[in-house]
Amino acid sequence: MSKDMRSVKKTDIFDSIIPMYYLSKYTGLAPLSLAYTQDKQGTARVTLKTSIPAGLYTVLWIVGIAAALCFVLTFYRFYTLPFGNTETKQVQVSEFVSRGITCFTSLATSLTRIRKEIDPLLYKISVIDTLLGTKNDILRSNVIYTWMQVISLLSILVIVYANDFVSMYPDFIIGLSVTVTYVCTTIKIVTIMQFLNLVSLLKQKFQILNSSLGSAENPTQHRTDNNLWEILLQTPRFRNDNWKDDALQIEALYQALNRRHYSNITVQDSSSFCIQNSWLHKDKLRFRSLRIIWDVLCDISSSVNSMYGLQILLCIVSAFMDITTNLSYSIISLKVKVITNEELYFKVVTPIIWALSQFLQLFWMAATCSAACGEANRSVTLLQKLLLLPELHPATASEIQLFLHQVRDRKPKFTAWDLFTINYSLLVSTVGAIATYLVILVQMQAN
Repeated sequence: MSKDMRSVKKTDIFDSIIPMYYLSKYTGLAPLSLAYTQDKQGTARVTLKTSIPAGLYTVLWIVGIAAALCFVLTFYRFYTLPFGNTETKQVQVSEFVSRGITCFTSLATSLTRIRKEIDPLLYKISVIDTLLGTKNDILRSNVIYTWMQVISLLSILVIVYANDFVSMYPDFIIGLSVTVTYVCTTIKIVTIMQFLNLVSLLKQKFQILNSSLGSAENPTQHRTDNNLWEILLQTPRFRNDNWKDDALQIEALYQALNRRHYSNITVQDSSSFCIQNSWLHKDKLRFRSLRIIWDVLCDISSSVNSMYGLQILLCIVSAFMDITTNLSYSIISLKVKVITNEELYFKVVTPIIWALSQFLQLFWMAATCSAACGEANRSVTLLQKLLLLPELHPATASEIQLFLHQVRDRKPKFTAWDLFTINYSLLVSTVGAIATYLVILVQMQAN
């Protein structure tokens, strides 16, 4: 592909994931390559395809981390920690193993499953952008938000890791174990970023859909270009022969037309088509199209849960272990009668900082998933308000009723491998479990 093609400014979802793609690729979580294509209209499009070199790179990451884990666990018992006792060593080993398993699982899942499903999933989101008419400024804000995440993450990791590694761990075995710990932690955070960026995109699509429902509350503002069916007929995809190859959109049209198949629709006869089928109310068709979009968004949510459920579960378990062990280590250190300022920093302040960083990851997951589910649930209120409109057409009211039942029966939610839902209640349960653990630990130490 020429440089001119690569320099074309893309206005689809793939443009916003490019920063995350390169970050994931360098950490072994994206065994994929970017492929640039061009349609008949000269529009550039980016796709993610399986790459053999990138796959081998991920395999090297898996082998290297597994070898480092085995090496460190084999020789760890022969070394004495710079500070702490036997119990502290056991706690650090448990943390080390949990991070390693989480990292190994994330890399293996990226190699075996995510590389096959991520491109179709992102393509569905790009089609939803086309159907909802997502504006370019929203897509540009996605790019800015992703770049801010990547730059902030890299800056924090470089500062924290460099300071800890240089000042605290001069020994080779200890230094190797800590290096592996930092690598596993980075991969875990990038996995969480991948998951939460997809969740944020879904929240954005639900928000745009809800804005369409909100505008429908005032029927005097309806214009021809506000009708989703009219928009579909005027999009470039439907003005050429390639629109039949778009499986998602042709299925949406097929269902929106009450399973009536019209294969010869063109822009020239679209007006006569609407006149001849005047029984099909425009608003009814509009809400039916929105129902289909809602259903596709729910399918995407299920796919995201299926792709990242196990990794997110392990990330949450690892974060819980890190928080409890670091806080318990700080409490035990504070019970020592004589402690220097240097020991206070390394034994109390540093573990608290690590525990806080892990808790912020849990808070980030809970806040993002709760915001997405809350935006999706807001559709119920908007649909109920629409049913109260006195001038509502009976056919449209019937379609809105079906839409309301659909939204109530199928609410998107994000779970950790279907074991529990990721929302603010997760934080409450985590804080309660940590507090219970610390109280028991303090009582045991007092005895």
